[in-house]
Amino acid sequence: MATFIALTVLVLSSIYLILKTKQKQKQKLFNEAVSMEVNYLFQDRPGQYSGDYRTKSGVFVFRTEPKDNALKNLVIKEVKPSHPALLVNLEQIVVVPFEQKKEGKSDVSVRFKLLKKKGELSTLEGKGIRVSGVLNFGKSKPKTFSTVLKIGELYQSKDPLDQTT
Repeated sequence: MATFIALTVLVLSSIYLILKTKQKQKQKLFNEAVSMEVNYLFQDRPGQYSGDYRTKSGVFVFRTEPKDNALKNLVIKEVKPSHPALLVNLEQIVVVPFEQKKEGKSDVSVRFKLLKKKGELSTLEGKGIRVSGVLNFGKSKPKTFSTVLKIGELYQSKDPLDQTT
């Protein structure tokens, strides 16, 4: 009986270490290929897009910049905030193109809802968010990634055309 328990612990520990190593490899691949910042913006008026005036919502803005010239695009398949009050429902994948854009950063946004049952949030700065998807390179096959990022400050457009005076 003790041998069985020891073997079970050994097998489970091995599986855990293998999965942890794979996760670190995916995160390393992502960090070598792309630079990404996450900011957020709350919706000005509740119900503005959903019609439900009791629901507060907003967007996560992903500002990305390629580090690898062979990277054609990045596909975001899943966004999962660490706070239980935040709900992201991706109805379709989000594609960040890099091939056409030679300089600068690409901004894409993903909507979120704030569930009041799970708690009230006034700021999201410093909270974690898991992003997973696929990196598509020019000549090699696509590579999956999964990474955890810290949410930065409130989003402010860096484009001078978006600034109001």
